[in-house]
Amino acid sequence: MRTPLAALTLTALLATPASAEKLTIWVVGDETTPKILQPAVDLYKKDHPGVTFEVRAVPGDQAFTKYLAALASRSGPDIITGYLSYGIEIGKKGGLINLQEKYPALVSSVRKTANKGILDSITSTDGNVYALPYDLTVQLMYYRKDLVKAPPRTWAELTATLDTLRAGGNKGLVQQWGNAGWVGFFPYLKQAGGNLYDAKCTQATINTPAGVTALTYYAQLYTRYKGPTDGWPDMEQGLENGDYALGMTGNWALQSIRAGRPKLASKWGITMLPKGPAGKSTAFEGGSLIGIMSYTKVPDLAADFIKQLYSTRTTVAMIKGANELGTLWLPAGRQDLVTQVNLPADQKAILMRQLSDSDGPPNCPGWEQSGDAVQKAVQQVVFNGASPRAALDDAAKTMNANLSKYGK
Repeated sequence: MRTPLAALTLTALLATPASAEKLTIWVVGDETTPKILQPAVDLYKKDHPGVTFEVRAVPGDQAFTKYLAALASRSGPDIITGYLSYGIEIGKKGGLINLQEKYPALVSSVRKTANKGILDSITSTDGNVYALPYDLTVQLMYYRKDLVKAPPRTWAELTATLDTLRAGGNKGLVQQWGNAGWVGFFPYLKQAGGNLYDAKCTQATINTPAGVTALTYYAQLYTRYKGPTDGWPDMEQGLENGDYALGMTGNWALQSIRAGRPKLASKWGITMLPKGPAGKSTAFEGGSLIGIMSYTKVPDLAADFIKQLYSTRTTVAMIKGANELGTLWLPAGRQDLVTQVNLPADQKAILMRQLSDSDGPPNCPGWEQSGDAVQKAVQQVVFNGASPRAALDDAAKTMNANLSKYGK
């Protein structure tokens, strides 16, 4: 019988497990996703030749349902990756091992190197940790160097730049990730000094003056500056053909522009999001987590494999493997090693700076059930000219009701 890892040192976490054991891992994504994890599997098998693996991709729109079905049947994966909300949602249903309780040394070790925003998003309000950071994505501003003299550094500079661009016939700014919705609004809320909830998740604060300021500013990017409102505008094409001089989306475009837009070579750059009234350039960050299903028969083996993911050797191998696949993989658990991604030095420096001023979705009870209400509030203002204060008041009512309902 294996000794619980909670009683072992971090060095002992890497002790060789018993032979003839198997780990089944389900990862959210397409068929490329298991290939990103493969270097970690290969390195672990090299050190532990008796362990076998089955790694399977699970489409994002099916993952949550499949994980709950696995829990109900108590069969399926030992380890899963999933969207940031999955840890708390599945953990509180009894589906994931509470790592803070069973493997505190592992959690403590990861806290030292993980992206803080992601870690905060997946730690429940009672301090439980049902999963750990796996990878991350973050918003950046992209721009045409030949069309913009200097990228905007503040809200005031952004609107001044848009005035100049549009007066010259350019369409200005195209936002992609979270366009005209709560994800797009989120950074402006933070940049204005606002938050969705208070620090202890006791009430919604989206409708404070900072929230109203943020939504008022955000809405004008569509009403006054005529930003495209479709769900996923083609930012890269807009930058390439010169229709738009500014764009905002996630870090994935760093790779896709370089690889797929040769006409943009030397014509584009990135910068941090413009600072708001609070002096912040905060960007929204998403990503995924990794956790251990509660029914697994090999919890210590699963924890040992996850521990290895955060070693320098394994993380660097995964980054390099993703580079070879044409993918930019950012390790949420080792933010210090993001410097190993294959990017020009100037872009890498900006990426690291933006990661130091970024934040993930809230960990408050009922947020998953409240996101649609915030989405509706944003779109009521953008599309229908509703009062920002009234729209945010309505959203806050729903958020507070869900806090009460799901926080029990």
